[in-house]
Amino acid sequence: MGIHYRKKVASGVLVVIHKIWMALFIIGIAYSFFTGRVDLVNQAILQGASSAVTLVFSLAGILIFWTGVLQVANKAKMLDLLALLLRPVTKILYPKLGADHKALKYLTTNMISNLLGLSSVATGAGIKAIQALQDTNPDKKKPSFEMYTLLVVNTAGLALIPTTVITLRSTFNAINPTDVYMPIILTASISLLVGLLCHNIWTRIKKVQSSGRERR
Repeated sequence: MGIHYRKKVASGVLVVIHKIWMALFIIGIAYSFFTGRVDLVNQAILQGASSAVTLVFSLAGILIFWTGVLQVANKAKMLDLLALLLRPVTKILYPKLGADHKALKYLTTNMISNLLGLSSVATGAGIKAIQALQDTNPDKKKPSFEMYTLLVVNTAGLALIPTTVITLRSTFNAINPTDVYMPIILTASISLLVGLLCHNIWTRIKKVQSSGRERR
């Protein structure tokens, strides 16, 4: 019942988003007719389509490379080793998850992907982590403590190697594509710390349940 409810909510959200985009598109076209700028709209559409294709090919190479590296690491059981090495970090972020919880592998992959600046790759691992956490979630209708933590970590987007941002800046001919490195690290770190603080306070007040078990 909880799964069907979430699917219904997600479907409703998508419908609203689609309506918003269509409204913006129609308003833009109508405005161009009233102001006599239809030619500029056509030019923008063509340029946007061309830029989109260029951007996709620019990002595809680096995303395919790192996705391949993570897949090889997974087949070679390296992710299990990384999960063990990152256990001190995951203990802090997910203190109630046992060392044998099946979600830890996906949480580790998600964390590594984010640190490499590969948010697209991190999404898949994050979804699998949520599914694994849901299996042991005592309240199937509500997110668990670990699910909220995963959301905060992904929203903060802390990346030691902001691959996607650097690639985008390089594609659009930035003079120094890496000069945003320190600001990105600083802002993401502050966002993560503030987010985790608020998250822990809120979950304690609401008495949010955990998908794991208390550490012994």
